[in-house]
Amino acid sequence: MTAVLSVPVGAVRSPHGAATTVLLHLAPGAVGLLAFVGLLPLAGALCLPSVAALAGVGLFVVPAVQLGILEVHRRRRPFDPAVALGVRLPLPRVLGWAVLEIVLAGAMFMLTAPLTRLIQTRLFGWWPDAWTIRLRTDGLYSDEALLITAALLLLGTVLVAPVVEELYFRGFLLPRMPQRLGAWRVPAHVALFAGYHLYSPWLTPTRVIAILPLAYVALRTQDVRIGMVAHVVLNATDLAAILLFIGTR
Repeated sequence: MTAVLSVPVGAVRSPHGAATTVLLHLAPGAVGLLAFVGLLPLAGALCLPSVAALAGVGLFVVPAVQLGILEVHRRRRPFDPAVALGVRLPLPRVLGWAVLEIVLAGAMFMLTAPLTRLIQTRLFGWWPDAWTIRLRTDGLYSDEALLITAALLLLGTVLVAPVVEELYFRGFLLPRMPQRLGAWRVPAHVALFAGYHLYSPWLTPTRVIAILPLAYVALRTQDVRIGMVAHVVLNATDLAAILLFIGTR
């Protein structure tokens, strides 16, 4: 696809300004939240848990919006390829870096779980209960409904969304962070990427801590595939939980 041609990071010709940076990071999240809320009634009508609506966003909305922006960039600046992390490391090194990122991020999510619950309870108690993402591995849904949900998770949450998000956020936006931020370019990018997940804002601090190494590795290696592998594996936890529940009940 021409929208995702790659060049070395030093070849970026069009760094973004501050306002453009914020808009391009957060606007896709706002669209995603609206789509998630809009898909919730459909998921309910089909007797599927709310996480199925989020998977639908990952399958349809994330690629439409983010690849669409990359295509607009390609048409407006044909000599400035969108994805600026164009190095291709040997596969063992890609997998080695990815495993490191998975371990670090997984540890951070587990260690900060009490903080996440505290933030959700104290700061987001007003959040509509219907908007809360639930797997519903509690026996209220049939195996058929959970298998359909698992299929949606596999396609949308595990495969499509992580690959597209790494192309868009790490490949396109991270190398174009405003130069005047200096050493704060990576932390600012990570904070904005964490904030992009508007459907679960209580996880923002955890995401910042967990994703920071991924962003630094992306710039150090200039290989966007490392983040793709790590992101896919980390996003597979909900799918694994559903399949484990179906297989053991």
